[in-house]
Amino acid sequence: MHNRSTQYSATAITVFVVLLFLAASLFAASRQMYLMWSLPLILMLVIIAFVRLDAFYLIMLFFVPLSLQLRFIMDDPPADIFLPTEPMLILLLFILFFKIVASRELNLNSFNNPVTIIVAVMLLWMLITSLASSMPMVSIKMTAARLWFIGGFYMMAIPLFVRRNFMERAFKVLIAGMVPVVIYNMNGLSQAGMFNQQAAHSTMWPLFNDHTSFGAALAFLIPLSLWLTFTRRRVLTGAAWGVASVILLTGLLFSYSRAAWISMAGAAVLAVLMIFRIPWKLIIPATLSLILVVLISWSSIVSFLESNRQDSSTDLAEHIRSAANITTDASNLERINRWKAAGRMIAERPVLGWGPGTYQFVYAPYQLPAERTIISTNFGDRGNAHSEYIGAAADSGVPGALIYIALLVSVFIPGVRFTLFSINKKKRWLMIALLSGLFTYFIHGFLNNFLDTDKLSAPFWMSIAAIVVITGKRI
Repeated sequence: MHNRSTQYSATAITVFVVLLFLAASLFAASRQMYLMWSLPLILMLVIIAFVRLDAFYLIMLFFVPLSLQLRFIMDDPPADIFLPTEPMLILLLFILFFKIVASRELNLNSFNNPVTIIVAVMLLWMLITSLASSMPMVSIKMTAARLWFIGGFYMMAIPLFVRRNFMERAFKVLIAGMVPVVIYNMNGLSQAGMFNQQAAHSTMWPLFNDHTSFGAALAFLIPLSLWLTFTRRRVLTGAAWGVASVILLTGLLFSYSRAAWISMAGAAVLAVLMIFRIPWKLIIPATLSLILVVLISWSSIVSFLESNRQDSSTDLAEHIRSAANITTDASNLERINRWKAAGRMIAERPVLGWGPGTYQFVYAPYQLPAERTIISTNFGDRGNAHSEYIGAAADSGVPGALIYIALLVSVFIPGVRFTLFSINKKKRWLMIALLSGLFTYFIHGFLNNFLDTDKLSAPFWMSIAAIVVITGKRI
């Protein structure tokens, strides 16, 4: 009798939930709130998150390249977040908090390493500068987004990456999610004319905002894709990843992102140095000598750059040459305009900055008429400071930029040391791939900044987490 009563109760609850969902769906349809139809999928993902956290994490990573901003789904959204990844990251942040504070499944000592300490300082400084921000609500939203990006892609990644083969699976899934994006982009280019550089600015839309972030993501993932290609024991598996690598390389080529191309060249140089274990006693003098030559020849270099009149072009060779055109190329000139405006902002607020995420809303009055270009704007609708370092200094003061640089140094020093002295071939090759991918963004950061998006935050913070785990910093 008790079992029958329990069955009746379960049936009644099920019928009630179904009827409630149908009523909510009809109401949503009448108000054109079609996102309500995703409730069953959301409920399923929440259950997976608590039952199989590793599976939930991999699902989220696959959707990172495929995520859409809410503004592409509904008009005038209350918050322009990336779907479905940011809600999944927020859930991961709560699970992380629960595992540390309530269930004690994760010990804070697991995160006791120099990199995590710097990350914590970064978040604390962002919070402080948000409270002193010229636009507090904008800054608090930016800090909150950075918090769940770090919580999901870095803090949660560390205990998961310790598990056998999970690190490799995570990067596989991220790359796999990128492949259909490249195919989608190439299809758009083929419809516009394969070598149409102007079309390349928008053919990845709405999955990526522009071709520069698209190129940056591809450059970041290509070293890892090549690592998967050349380290597989099975020929067919290696061939499959080889196909994926060719797709990503093709996507990079036709992204027409000059910054991404430059970053790949720099990463290739770094990879060669690490592969052949070139010692620091040779690298440092060579680097210092190169810097000295540049300083001595600076006036000649500037004169050469000013003589370059090659604008962006559909011809790949001409498009590469246009990267050095600081006289007539609108894109390059606008980037310089943004940097100079940021310099004036930093001079006015050197310590606390204007607040995280505020640059694009504040910089307009700091543009000089003589430095404006045909693509300049006063409305904060065409990007930010176009530099991870300058943007950090403008938003969070000079200390904010120094903290970001300290983070990169704290990752690269142990990582490069590992490639020089490790006898574990598998981990060494993975470390070379991780550092090469991260180095593409180190270079790209001089020309653009994309860590406010899930597309670049995922490989950036995951790579840092992987390096922390591999180098064994108290994990």
